[in-house]
Amino acid sequence: MKILHASAEYFPYIKMGGLADMLASLTKEQAKTEEVYVALPYIGGLGKSPQWTGREYPALLPNDAKTDSLVVSILKNSKFLEAEESGVKLYFFQSDLFQSLNSVYGHAEEHFRFAMFSYACYALSQILKVDVFHAHDWHTAIALTLQKDSANPIPSVFTIHNLAYQGDHPFWMTGFLKEEPFRLITSPFDHDGKCNYMKAGILSADKITTVSPGYREETLSEPNGFGLSYCLQQRSGDYRGILNGIDSEEWNPNKDKRIYKTYSAKDWKEGKLKNKTELFKEIGRPSLPLDVPLVGLIGRLTHQKGFPTFLQAFSERRHLPHRYVVLGSGEPEMEKTFYYLSDSLPDIFYFYKGYNESLAHKIEAASDFFLMPSLFEPCGLNQMYSHNYGTIPIVSRVGGLRDTVEESNIPTYKTGIVFEPNDAGSLGYALERAKDIFGSQERDIVVKNIMDLDWSWKKRKLEYDLVYTKAIELKI
Repeated sequence: MKILHASAEYFPYIKMGGLADMLASLTKEQAKTEEVYVALPYIGGLGKSPQWTGREYPALLPNDAKTDSLVVSILKNSKFLEAEESGVKLYFFQSDLFQSLNSVYGHAEEHFRFAMFSYACYALSQILKVDVFHAHDWHTAIALTLQKDSANPIPSVFTIHNLAYQGDHPFWMTGFLKEEPFRLITSPFDHDGKCNYMKAGILSADKITTVSPGYREETLSEPNGFGLSYCLQQRSGDYRGILNGIDSEEWNPNKDKRIYKTYSAKDWKEGKLKNKTELFKEIGRPSLPLDVPLVGLIGRLTHQKGFPTFLQAFSERRHLPHRYVVLGSGEPEMEKTFYYLSDSLPDIFYFYKGYNESLAHKIEAASDFFLMPSLFEPCGLNQMYSHNYGTIPIVSRVGGLRDTVEESNIPTYKTGIVFEPNDAGSLGYALERAKDIFGSQERDIVVKNIMDLDWSWKKRKLEYDLVYTKAIELKI
């Protein structure tokens, strides 16, 4: 089977969130048995230099190149450059629209850039004659509409990674979608008076997935449907939740070259102690105590990720012995608060602004617990990374977190600590339970449980195979 994924992110080239990790690890598994291609923007700030093959492909179909317009002209002057990574063929969309960007998001005219990228991905799928076209999030959703309206439609799948981001824009900004080479009727994409790219993908794809069964359930009603639950209800028969997997080679404490000392389920205590000791030295806090719980937090510092709830719980539970290491960036006020805590409470709190892949691995290896206080979480990957590293996750009861972490009363079934979302009291009590587990024999049982879990893509790849097969059957 020939599969083309279209995405704004792909690790290690472009990473802003979990999408990059998810797609890189999924395609690595798929490439063991299928021909797998990935189309992504060629931005100036790539995280790694691609291994080019020297092959190039046009970004415009011949039949669409016959007219003269600004859009057609831009696509004529754009192309895909082919590279390879772990058995996957990558197609970087080289265009003036993206070439000067150091990051893929947060720029003016995203509605235009990603619509153009979407058309180019659609064109590439036709040129490569793939069996399945798989688009991810709103950035590539317009390609699904082009597939649907094509004289030669390719079976299509749309994966929703986060319904909160929908790519909605005023209609006066998206008039170009009615012109060559798009020729789309955009009125069906109307949501609250705007042209909504996410809605276009939901209406157009043959099959729809999201990244956990729990999140699928949540998005079928408001408020977690973010206004589009009615569309998903209409497509509920074609809508499936498939839990993300992780790259168990990349996130493996027994092989991880980024951490200070590798370890396994047999020597996790020694391994964690060494990693904690060395992490404290690296962050300039060598005198921090080793015999109290270290709680790691990694992620975007936003309201969605529940950091205000954490800050309130932290304030109310100052008597706890926990130390905290935070890695992330986001809302300026949140960053300012974390800087203040790091400066004013150096014996308790450390904050690193930004994202650092090596430091993320070191935090997972050194931490005793990993906190994810999200208000909603489509899937989450860090709780699975934490399981691999023997780091007990403390998570809110939402989306993929409740699908992957269970706080059973029976220790042999416990895989973490769970609290209610947006509830500082519940989170505070979870931190209290972490203190109790830290120095008990129960911790040994829980760590054994979580390090035995298998979050690899083997099973989940088969679930995607089934979705692809059903999408293909619709075209027969």
